[in-house]
Amino acid sequence: MHAVTEYLDRTDRPAMSEWIEQMAAHFEASEGMPLIAGRVLAFLLICDPPERTAAELSLALSASSGSISTNVRLLMRLGIVSKTTRQGREAALYRVEEDRWPELVQQRMRRVTGLEELTEQGLRMFSGQGERARRLRTVHEFYRWLAGEMPELWRRWEREGRPRLRF
Repeated sequence: MHAVTEYLDRTDRPAMSEWIEQMAAHFEASEGMPLIAGRVLAFLLICDPPERTAAELSLALSASSGSISTNVRLLMRLGIVSKTTRQGREAALYRVEEDRWPELVQQRMRRVTGLEELTEQGLRMFSGQGERARRLRTVHEFYRWLAGEMPELWRRWEREGRPRLRF
């Protein structure tokens, strides 16, 4: 616990709290993630040291231990938080897996572009049906374009690699 209180003492707490709330709201709106899960994820992205126990997360985020436990499990299922144990420590440590981010985004994009196939099926079903087909075609064209762009985007990521960290 001492590490968390020391960390909070040397951090601009109001600005950090506001940023964590903005990140949590973003993850809630874009991913359907509970706010507390977004708070945990945001905090783990910036905390120093990068690993925290559930009790430390609870203290830092003013959240119940049950809520932290539930939401850490959710983040672990998503693959963006991992759990480790250390000999001599009773409590597990949690950390964000920032290297998994591209893979997670790619999985989401595959699900999004998978709608191209569904809209194509719909177009075959509603072919020649005027307004219904027009609306579906508009959506289909967007997903077809997106599906065509994604491979090059990922090839570019692989070519250019991770951005170099600058401090």
